[in-house]
Amino acid sequence: MGAWYLLLMVVGVGAALALARHFHLDLPATAIALLPTVAPAYLAWEAYRRDRTDALSAVDSGAIADQLARVVKKQWDDEAAIRRLNDPYPLPVAWRSADTTLVETWDQLTRTARAWPQGRLGDPLRWPADAEGLAGADGRIGEVFSHRVPTRRLVLLGEPGSGKTMLLVRLLQDLIARRSPGGSVPVLFSLASWDPRQPLKDWLGDELRRMYRGLQAPVLAAPPARPQNAAAALLEAGLVLPLLDGFDELPASAQALALDAINQGLSAQEPLVLASRVTAYRQALTRPRIRVLLNGAAGIQLLPLTRDQAAQYLLRDAGGADTPAAARWSRVVALLGSTAPVGQALSTPLGLFLARTIYNPRPLGPVLGDGVAHPDELCDTARFPTREALDAHLFDAFIPAAYNPRHPRPPRWSASQARRAFTVLARHQENWHHGSPDLAWWRLPEALPTGKRRLLLALAVGCTTGLTGGLAVGLSVMYSAGIVSGLVVGCAASLVAALLAGAAPAPSTHLRWSSGSLKTGLKTGLRSGLTTGLAIGVVAALVFGVANLVMEGPRAALVVGPASGIMFGLMGGGLFGTVAGVAAAFTAESYDLTAMVGPAALLRQDRRMPLVVGLGSALALTAMIGPTLGIFLGLAAALAVGLVGTAWGRFALTRTYLAARGEVPRDLMAFLADAHEHRGVLRQVGVIYQFRHLDLQRHLAQRGDELR
Repeated sequence: MGAWYLLLMVVGVGAALALARHFHLDLPATAIALLPTVAPAYLAWEAYRRDRTDALSAVDSGAIADQLARVVKKQWDDEAAIRRLNDPYPLPVAWRSADTTLVETWDQLTRTARAWPQGRLGDPLRWPADAEGLAGADGRIGEVFSHRVPTRRLVLLGEPGSGKTMLLVRLLQDLIARRSPGGSVPVLFSLASWDPRQPLKDWLGDELRRMYRGLQAPVLAAPPARPQNAAAALLEAGLVLPLLDGFDELPASAQALALDAINQGLSAQEPLVLASRVTAYRQALTRPRIRVLLNGAAGIQLLPLTRDQAAQYLLRDAGGADTPAAARWSRVVALLGSTAPVGQALSTPLGLFLARTIYNPRPLGPVLGDGVAHPDELCDTARFPTREALDAHLFDAFIPAAYNPRHPRPPRWSASQARRAFTVLARHQENWHHGSPDLAWWRLPEALPTGKRRLLLALAVGCTTGLTGGLAVGLSVMYSAGIVSGLVVGCAASLVAALLAGAAPAPSTHLRWSSGSLKTGLKTGLRSGLTTGLAIGVVAALVFGVANLVMEGPRAALVVGPASGIMFGLMGGGLFGTVAGVAAAFTAESYDLTAMVGPAALLRQDRRMPLVVGLGSALALTAMIGPTLGIFLGLAAALAVGLVGTAWGRFALTRTYLAARGEVPRDLMAFLADAHEHRGVLRQVGVIYQFRHLDLQRHLAQRGDELR
């Protein structure tokens, strides 16, 4: 394909030179007109060169896996520190074997593992005699998974807040530490964003490329010798061990389908871990007419914390049993492990996290008795007669505690501002995304009704492009012509924006160009550009027709005006599409093979596109119609691309609208990053945020009525 791109580029440059000579253009104009061809020429040459060299090398999947393992380790070491999973020490979560009706029988598991053609994954001498041997606690989860589960396929079950995700993180860290060079890499995936109608491995590949952008790099797998990306190569080689979190966060109607899709997508010989709430998993097994178990999987279920474990943790977090801060917990400690609401609520890691955040002041924070609530209130059964009432209180008090102005890292936002923003975001997740915990910035525009979203985008695009287009013509030709041109451009752009204002586009994740990326970019750019140009041309034809009717008469109105409008639209759209397509390939950067990207970095990456399109359009238009028109119309192109064609543009527009209404902070990305890094309200999984716990999201969404 590279040869074709090189040939087309040579023909295009030759045609440009021939036309320049035919129309007697001077040398400077010709040189300027050829400037925009430099980038495509370079791309064409490199595509041609790579076609000759890529076929000579095959990917070393083991080396890629080693690099990925280092990145995953750092990612989750950092995230564990942010979530304070080891502060003051790791909670000693314990587990027992799961209900035998939820998993394969032990005899079936051992028979399956012994019969595998490629050999057993572990040493049968270390397998327990029955499923009861899977029981364990503390840091033994890695040993249980690696040596006691014959198939290395495990279902991890627990009640809400019992520490399922925390245990998955510990398992991931343990498996990374046990890993041999070239071995499989444990990667944690949040199932909430998966549509089970999509093949599991396709979705896993998409998630890998989104979380670790270097895995988008094209490679040549061997065997078979066919081009693919690094993520697909790792999955094909069996070098990714999926830790699938949040099965219960899938829509209830999709959970049984998801189990069947997992069985179809991963053979019983491929290790995995699946985490879920007990009730949701049990219901998924009983929903279909034919019972679907996860093939070859053993199961464990997390246990509530004991009285001593909870007490020791609270007192140690308060500075030790003999400190004044620890003495405040005496009444609560007396009720731990009992059937009292406080005893039940503080039997889970989530309950302990909320309680210590609210009632245990941090160093350099507020002092005891100075705005710090007393834990004795948790024992008030008149105020909190049930566990549910006490859980709701802990969620209510959590955000004010996290945004205490005397926090060691004073927040930029007040507790009321934070609560309002989190309530808006939680309602958005519950109402528009079926309760999914995945808080993706590029999906924020969906918080607005479709009609309002179309109107907002049309007004923004029409005003910005109309103003810049009108200024361009007004400054270069005449003031009255600028007004007409501004109206034409603004009306056309508004119409196109309204037509295109459907679902927000996904953020650009393309990182390095290739012959395939150039082909895709030009194909998509030209298609969208010509479609957009035709729409603009129809509107321009009407406006130019009316103008010619007034100025030149009926004949000009019927012929010259419409023809000028259609030509204007198609030429502009074609130019715009070509520049956008080349920009899509050329804005790629070369990253470390497994560099990870976070939400803010993904937004910055997506924001580059309109800048490159604006620069390319300005250069091309300057050569065609002069600097004044060229620069202003290039700016108009950048604004149009940014607002309509990028996830960043739609997000920025929606954020500005919601901020003007006082619903979210103006610097929303900084707010989300602070909520993750310093407040503990959010957690980060790859390029998305999630509320610290799904029940916190649901609680905030239910409290959203107070905003109305």
